[in-house]
Amino acid sequence: MSKSDEVPDKGSNADEAYEAIVQRLRLGKIGRGDRIVDTVIAAELNMSRMPAREALLRLVNEGYLVGSTRGFRLPELTQADVLEIFEIRKILEPRAAALAAVALTPDQLEQLESAFFEARAGFETGNAQMMFDANVRFRNAWLNAVPNRRLVAMIERFFDQVNAVRIATLHDAESRQLSIAIGETLLAGFRRGDSLYVFEQMYSFVEAARAKFVALNSSGATKKARAVK
Repeated sequence: MSKSDEVPDKGSNADEAYEAIVQRLRLGKIGRGDRIVDTVIAAELNMSRMPAREALLRLVNEGYLVGSTRGFRLPELTQADVLEIFEIRKILEPRAAALAAVALTPDQLEQLESAFFEARAGFETGNAQMMFDANVRFRNAWLNAVPNRRLVAMIERFFDQVNAVRIATLHDAESRQLSIAIGETLLAGFRRGDSLYVFEQMYSFVEAARAKFVALNSSGATKKARAVK
């Protein structure tokens, strides 16, 4: 056994690989059709293959990835799969946001404000990537204030599974405008520490995002049908 394959570093390295891959997923750096290979991950993170593979298998078990003969990739979610996840988000996220509203520290509120201002700048300049990255920071800021960490872990898991869908919708102008509008209302509620208002706004936002997803998919299906004709 070579030094790089020794067991003692496996656990910590596996955790490091897991966090690195999840972060890439959240930032949209892994897309549909991308192939993820354990040896490549290991080389990029300067670790042996086994911890990288352990991390990938953990992500498969949690629903983030699926295995194939050529490595790992994002799962192919059906419209029904995505709608089920939206229903789960409507149950979990408003409650979590309400908890965050009364637990936010001044530093966390400052992070929320900074992220929102950056997202708005991205919207106004037409920089979709800048807006996407700022939205990730905004979301992380309020999630970090939620005292129930098991709730946060569950929310992140389901949200991350539809990340590719979220990235696709941000290329739609109305979706970007909706994102900024709800970000502004949420920020106002967080500033006041108004948990009921934040609960209602988050519920409305998730429902609006669900409706937009359905509309975009219906539009795509109609275009395909017309093309076939």
